[in-house]
Amino acid sequence: MIDVAKIRYDLAVILPNGDKIRLYEALRSLSWEENSGELAVRLEAEIQNKQMSDGEWLHQKMPLGSQVVLLSEWGEGWQEVFRGTIFNWHYRTDPLGHFTITAYDPLIYLAKSKDDRYYSSGTLARVIIEDIAKAWQIPLGTVEGPDTALAKQVFRGRTLADMIFDVLDQAKKRGAGKWIVRSKQGKIDIIRPGQNSPVYHFGADDNVAQVEDQQDIEDLVTRVKIVGAEDKEGRAPVVAMLDGRTEFGVLQDLVYKEQYDNLAAAKAAAQDILAERGQPRKKRRISAPDLPFLRRGDKVHITAGTISGYYLVAGIVHNANDRTMALEVEDVG
Repeated sequence: MIDVAKIRYDLAVILPNGDKIRLYEALRSLSWEENSGELAVRLEAEIQNKQMSDGEWLHQKMPLGSQVVLLSEWGEGWQEVFRGTIFNWHYRTDPLGHFTITAYDPLIYLAKSKDDRYYSSGTLARVIIEDIAKAWQIPLGTVEGPDTALAKQVFRGRTLADMIFDVLDQAKKRGAGKWIVRSKQGKIDIIRPGQNSPVYHFGADDNVAQVEDQQDIEDLVTRVKIVGAEDKEGRAPVVAMLDGRTEFGVLQDLVYKEQYDNLAAAKAAAQDILAERGQPRKKRRISAPDLPFLRRGDKVHITAGTISGYYLVAGIVHNANDRTMALEVEDVG
């Protein structure tokens, strides 16, 4: 069991010569977050400015492009939970002077860079992501897949992050299931979500401060038509139709057979749409004591309010000031 009251945080800036300056005594606020639909982790810290022993001020040690490392200790020694680059720097005067930094992990370079890339038919989804990481000089960490062959991929003027999300979506539609891409200690991991151990429990009677549970059918799909190739007169036949929860009425999407190798692959894509959007949309959030190591893609167990069962963390915001975190969760599977 982790004693939240004993959790400690520290931020360090890595100097060009490899030395580190620990910033614990200068930190005024610290938070970091992983959001659903975003690739990189973002860290924000407010730091009290002070003069160093060499005569330089602390803000001079942390220019744009500097590397920072977030460390935390929860009873198992200091461990790294974030590594990234300063992308934003903001100084303000007050009686003592302070400045705020925003840093992102290495995956930000994939989110902010566009490229044209081509991959031939049959290239594995994992190989495409590995190739993108190699081109942007992001070392590979744990790479478990997906070992799913895709159709020809032609990307024009797309961000590399969008390419990765697209590749993972295509692999999922071909039966590969869910995958998550995230950075750890400066390396890129491609893993299945929910593989963490132990799985931590959050309950209304012990550690959940607030629960939000919202459900809607605004984006629901209850029927998917598979449309074949156009004839000479421009008419496109319906070659298959899959129904989902039509008790909510007919809310229809389309899949075009010519975008897939065969009808079976097109049907798999239609099934994936129904699996992804064929149920009422749920937005579930809880506030709880912070676990600094908990990340997007981890599995948790929750029994609080209307939320009960195992869930995957879809988004998370850590607040080191009050040792709390806000979790957005989604169903496992």
